[in-house]
Amino acid sequence: MSAPDISRQIACLSEVTEDIVGTYNSIEDLRGLPEAFQEVNKRLPLVEQTLRDAKSPVKKLKSANDIKALETVLHSCDQKADKLLQIVAKVGKKSKDQYNSAVYRKIAIKQGKHRVETLMDGILEDLGALVAHNIFPAEIQRQVEPLAKAREELAKVPPSLGDSDLTEQAGAANQYGDNNRQYNLFSEGTQKVADGHYFEAKGNQNFGIIPAKESAEKKMA
Repeated sequence: MSAPDISRQIACLSEVTEDIVGTYNSIEDLRGLPEAFQEVNKRLPLVEQTLRDAKSPVKKLKSANDIKALETVLHSCDQKADKLLQIVAKVGKKSKDQYNSAVYRKIAIKQGKHRVETLMDGILEDLGALVAHNIFPAEIQRQVEPLAKAREELAKVPPSLGDSDLTEQAGAANQYGDNNRQYNLFSEGTQKVADGHYFEAKGNQNFGIIPAKESAEKKMA
C-alpha cells in the first residue's frame, strides 16, 4: 500500500461517515429513540472534521512502517463505521414513527453484538490513534484531546441496550408421544421431528428417556 492508497482510505471513510449523517435523518425523530443514538449523532461532525484534516498530510507518507500503521488503524475504523451505518439504516428502514427495541436488538446482535455507542467509541479511539501519529503536524495532533473528551462524554450516556439484551436466549422444546410419554429438550440447539420417522438436531442437545408404560406398570404392581 502507498500514500495515495491511504488517502483513498480516508476518502472512503469520509464517504461512509457522510452516509451515516444522512441516514440519521430517518431515525432522529423516532419516538422513544435511546439517548445514545442522539449522542452518537452529535459526535459525527468531529469525525468528519478529523478525517478532512488528516487527508492532506498523508499524501507525504514515505515510510512503509508509517503506511502500515495508518492502514491498520483506518481499516479498524472503517469496519466500525460500516457496522454503524448498517445498524442506523436498518433501524430507520424497519421503524415507523416509533423506535422498536426488538428491531435494534436483532440488528445489533447480527453486527457482532455492537451497540451504536460502542461503535462510535471505537471510531473515536481509532481516529485518536491516527492523528497522534508523528506524520501529522501539531495542530492536527491536538485533536487527540477533543476526541478523548468525546469518548469520556459518550461513556456517561446510558447504554442503548443492556448486556442481557445482547445475549441470545437458549431455546426449549417439548415433544409428546404415545401413551402420554413426554420427551423434553432444554438446550441452545434446534430440533425437527416429522411423523416419528425423521429427526434433525443442531447445537447441544440434552435428552431424558422415560421408561415404557408396560415397565412402569410392572414396577407399580
